[in-house]
Amino acid sequence: MWWLEAVADGFRQPHASIQVCAFRVILAAAMLFKFGYEHRRGGWRYFAPDSFIAYRFRREHPDLPVGQTRYRILYLAKLAAAIGLLVGVLPRVSAVVAGIWFLFELTYDRKYHTAYLGLCSLFLAFSPALGDALTYRTVLAALHSSVASVLAEEAARTQVDIFAQVLLVLLTAQMYLSSAYRKLRSEHFMSGAALHDFAGSLHRDRRLQRYRDTWYPPVMVRYLIDVPVAVARRRWRGPAVATVGAEFLLPVALLVPVTYPVAVAFGALMHAAFTALLPVRLVPFSLATFGSYLLFADPARVLAWLG
Repeated sequence: MWWLEAVADGFRQPHASIQVCAFRVILAAAMLFKFGYEHRRGGWRYFAPDSFIAYRFRREHPDLPVGQTRYRILYLAKLAAAIGLLVGVLPRVSAVVAGIWFLFELTYDRKYHTAYLGLCSLFLAFSPALGDALTYRTVLAALHSSVASVLAEEAARTQVDIFAQVLLVLLTAQMYLSSAYRKLRSEHFMSGAALHDFAGSLHRDRRLQRYRDTWYPPVMVRYLIDVPVAVARRRWRGPAVATVGAEFLLPVALLVPVTYPVAVAFGALMHAAFTALLPVRLVPFSLATFGSYLLFADPARVLAWLG
């Protein structure tokens, strides 16, 4: 497999960086979606002196002197970093800044999804050709030529080591495997109770939420939520077991060329189901994770396809 060959070769053999650049664009889009809905929900005011988030941060991290002013400097920096990654302006600097922001965000809002986005950002910074393809220059060039020819030219021109790509592949693979392992060891999850409790609480409290995160269709409510607890958990048990099995198998299937197309299609369906449970907050994670599937493809095959 290409990634094993790259490791055995010590990353001396150069490959096209267009896959990493494509992931850069997708990750930036995921960031902007996340930053956008958080801003709409008052993100700019999170560290106001009278806010609960600021109070909790000061109590848990008394040695970190981050007040409203410094928070807003970081806030603006994260937006600039996401835009820089999207258009390919100072992309490595932007990746580091975005990674620093996510590490800071974890100090007051601990989520595995935030950690994944932050590590993706930091790992991207290891690619020396992060801004050599799929930038604003690509758009300008495509105005005077065909998109296919521009992409083929960029893919052939950007030949660098793929250390960053291998890091990102390993990150996504371990994320799936560790998630499956934790779920497998949880009787609460494997019984279907966790999914039922999660979806049921969000549905019951939907009118009390200041910001809606879910929109469950009536058929789902009738079949999986507004039923006796024992029945609901039995019906959720199948999706729970399927989730664990899929997360164990997906990394392997993505790394094997023969099963790669099937794995991509199955992964898309799985993340669509995840996102249906929490349509707003899971979009950035699902977008970034699904975008990382591009990195599992053999770079030589991608280059041949574009050529």
